[in-house]
Amino acid sequence: MKSDHSICAVIPVHNAEATIGEVIDKTQTYIERVIVVNDGSTDKTGRIASQRAVEFLNNPIQRGKGFALRLGFEYALRNGCQAIVTLDADGQHDPADIPKFLQAHEKDSSAILVGSRMGEAEKFPRSRYYSNRAGVFFISRVLGQYLEDTQCGFRLYPASVIRPMKITTSHFQTETEILIRATRQGTRIVSVPIKNIYWNGHPTNDKVPKSNFRPFVDTLYICLIVLKGYLRIL
Repeated sequence: MKSDHSICAVIPVHNAEATIGEVIDKTQTYIERVIVVNDGSTDKTGRIASQRAVEFLNNPIQRGKGFALRLGFEYALRNGCQAIVTLDADGQHDPADIPKFLQAHEKDSSAILVGSRMGEAEKFPRSRYYSNRAGVFFISRVLGQYLEDTQCGFRLYPASVIRPMKITTSHFQTETEILIRATRQGTRIVSVPIKNIYWNGHPTNDKVPKSNFRPFVDTLYICLIVLKGYLRIL
């Protein structure tokens, strides 16, 4: 099953040589157009990705996941994509869940679809579970609606939602910024159940890339975006 040519996948990637090839191959089972944004990788990631049938964008210097997403969005919008699926390059998002997003998009083509890992919440490392729950509480308050999993980057964005949006951030807070700006535009946000896969720290997965999420710095950035949302509400 493959989507039509107007739907593309954007995969931001930094130093994921062990997983990027498989993620691309599995994604193309469902979505023909894959846009890979290489964010300053210093390993073989760029070479592995560019040798596949993808649309390849390269940042020679690491600028952050959010910046890579922005580049991918801009390219996708310029090149006729009407919906954009985003997923991570480290294998923690299973491309086999993509059909769930495509089916939900057929039912509601104007909503942002956000993957929810809460059906398998027991698979979260304890520290990430509690930070996730805290994020859900505060971000849902700003959004004005309850969202099951606010920090999941496995999503589908309609081009009509992203096109008028001015995204200003460049790191892990970008995905939160998009949700806040989208709700201000009147966009619906819908949860899509997905698998919960956690590699980091697992003794049998030492070759899997470590997360680029910086617990203190990136959590601080996310909190600042949420605080701005609260101040605008007040």
